[in-house]
Amino acid sequence: MDMQINWPSNLIEEIAYRRSTLFLGAGISATAKNEKGESPKRWGEFLNDAIELLNNPAQTKVDFIQKMIEQNNYLLALQAIHDACDPGHYANYIRQVYSRPNYKASSVHELIKEIDSKIVITTNFDKIYENLCNDHGYTVAHYGESKKILSNIKCAENLIIKAHGSVDDIDRIVFTQKQYYEAKKTHPEFYNILNALFLTNTVVFLGYSLNDPDINLILETVANTSSPSSPHYVVVKQGVDFEVKQYWRECYNIVTLEYGPEYDNLEENIANLVDQVLSFRQSKLIY
Repeated sequence: MDMQINWPSNLIEEIAYRRSTLFLGAGISATAKNEKGESPKRWGEFLNDAIELLNNPAQTKVDFIQKMIEQNNYLLALQAIHDACDPGHYANYIRQVYSRPNYKASSVHELIKEIDSKIVITTNFDKIYENLCNDHGYTVAHYGESKKILSNIKCAENLIIKAHGSVDDIDRIVFTQKQYYEAKKTHPEFYNILNALFLTNTVVFLGYSLNDPDINLILETVANTSSPSSPHYVVVKQGVDFEVKQYWRECYNIVTLEYGPEYDNLEENIANLVDQVLSFRQSKLIY
């Protein structure tokens, strides 16, 4: 039986008045396809295929990586792969996976764009969503461009923030645990901006599961940044244990909104959100 999201009225209002920030994860990119019908790889598939990059690895190394993947400890698995393979080979693999297949934006991307959020943040370093927005005056800024981010927050144009960098600058993408801690050390002002956005906006996470390393890295920075009466939200496929949802609520002030039973059901729920937001704007004459 399909599970439809009952979008909270307060969230509809926050999005309609553009007081919210959308945070896009790998699940949104996974809705895109290229001419061959291929979609970007999810974490597990990416890592299993990346094992082939290792040059004559010891079996103990392969066993360790596979064990980490099985335990969903993706960051440690990726760190082990990154440290044990040729850097040029590794960079080329990332381009082959995230850039060269020429993925096209999906209807889910189109719906997210229709929401017209002033600020969209993404941990994805593909360029699917920003390419969709290229002709509509959107500004794109990376985690190392804090001044650009701040100046564009204050202007009328929409802003896409690439929290982990972009595939067109492989040397600066944030993909492993070590790269994340280096970015935090080198660009503390960016993470201060993230904190400020979580304090002043309702944040809606789309395209994440609760064990995605992308979202957990971000939450290390922004934990406890809003009051219980003003929660953030994460949209996830149904089946999350009650104890996990309670943990996210109590530790991160994030309420889970579940849809299902399949990932494909996300689109109809986002479409319903768009309808409610646009209807609210029309009723309140919000442009």
